[in-house]
Amino acid sequence: MGTQLRHLLASEVDGARFHAGVSFSDLSERSGISPEALGDLLDGMEDFTVVDLVRIAEVLGVPVTSLLPGAAPDDS
Repeated sequence: MGTQLRHLLASEVDGARFHAGVSFSDLSERSGISPEALGDLLDGMEDFTVVDLVRIAEVLGVPVTSLLPGAAPDDS
């Protein structure tokens, strides 16, 4: 994954986290992603896996596609 795409994805995920009112530590704990690994993902240092995105989407209560850059907002 390219650096620009990695940062766009990280921004979408962090924005969804903020919008859902889920703290960083809650997201880490509930998704099973260690704080260090989650920090690297949200800082754009590491690539998200599909499993990471699914776990995060489940915690945030959003469709995984809503975490992708350029996705239309979910109106549900």
